[in-house]
Amino acid sequence: MVEMKPVKTNAASNPLAGRKLWIPNMSRGTARVVAGAFHALGIDAEPLPDGDERTGELALRHLTGDECYPQVVTLGNFLKITELEGFDPAKNVLFMAASNGPCRFGQYSLIFRQVLEEKGLGEVEILSPSCENGYRGLGDEGPELFRYFWWAVIAADLLRRMIHRYRPYEKVPGTTDRVWDISIEEAAMTLGDPTRRGPKKFGDLALTLGRARERFRAIKKDLTVEKPLIGVAGEIFCRLNDFSNDSIIRQIEAKGGEAWLADLSEWIFYVNFWEMEELRAFGQRFTKRMLTAKITDRVQRREEHSLLRIFKDDLKGREEPTSVGAVIEAGTKYIPPHAALGEMILSIGKAEWFHKKGCAGMVDISPFSCMNATVAEAIYPKVSEALGGMPIRTFYYDGTHADMEEKVDLFMALARGHKGLS
Repeated sequence: MVEMKPVKTNAASNPLAGRKLWIPNMSRGTARVVAGAFHALGIDAEPLPDGDERTGELALRHLTGDECYPQVVTLGNFLKITELEGFDPAKNVLFMAASNGPCRFGQYSLIFRQVLEEKGLGEVEILSPSCENGYRGLGDEGPELFRYFWWAVIAADLLRRMIHRYRPYEKVPGTTDRVWDISIEEAAMTLGDPTRRGPKKFGDLALTLGRARERFRAIKKDLTVEKPLIGVAGEIFCRLNDFSNDSIIRQIEAKGGEAWLADLSEWIFYVNFWEMEELRAFGQRFTKRMLTAKITDRVQRREEHSLLRIFKDDLKGREEPTSVGAVIEAGTKYIPPHAALGEMILSIGKAEWFHKKGCAGMVDISPFSCMNATVAEAIYPKVSEALGGMPIRTFYYDGTHADMEEKVDLFMALARGHKGLS
């Protein structure tokens, strides 16, 4: 890995100058590229380490065990950082997004703050910037940084889709993983280049992704082999984090399948969608905030479409919906959208999309006791029946790393049977 060094920055305009920003490693590739985006504006950022046996051990010293599993993983991984020799609380910052709604995610930063205070690490800052708080904590360049953040999400999503598209068919095991590693690193370096800003940086990223596409295409593979395509939805952290879900994607591939994992960008478009819905509901249809929301959503869609075209031929047959509204509309056949905020409406609606695109089945990957997953699981039998019996299975994870092989075997057998595959 090439070391990325942030440029020197003016402390007056950048409150993070001289401090290290830690990015939760929800998805290894995304966290790496997002760190690159921060480097572009002089912020020393790095992903938190991957989860291991120490992760849960450290976190559960301060939690009750009833918390959402992603909270355990994120806290434990950050506490590993605090144990490093020479760790200075005043020079380290944890990046933690904020959230409203039924999910316990909105409580994370509050509980993390309490734990840090208990450990005498109260000087550690928890950074939760958003457009609503004026990107507090990021200085004058906050809006520009969030533009780069979005490009990082798109790039990582596309590279993740490519590794899942080609890895099941590779002739030399490990080749696709190596191509992905190289491509993620180059995307991070491209976004981290401080000499390129705005449209020039976006153009550079497009060229970088074009080179990544050629690397993937050069992999020795056999795409003539027919494999069951399995849609993967569920709680956003658990489905994207290999440690949390015990590498469920690789398990599906090991059992002869190809996985289609719902993108991180889907959630961001969902947030955009509901922001505009709420503004309409509260009589703010013709306001500056609504105009900003519409412009932001439109620009993000345009930028995603521009980069997606690079991989259009490779991802043929695995296209995501052009609008998250289509997923929500599909979900409203089974559950009222205003009473089902979060992943439940997306997972239920996505099942119909996966079926439409020829998937042999869908798995919902969620933390144990997740309310969104529990509600969705209760509705899945009705969804499956409406989709001609397409198998849908919820897999729950709580850090015990129980052997799921038999359950995955059974699901894959059902998926093959549904598609008439041997």
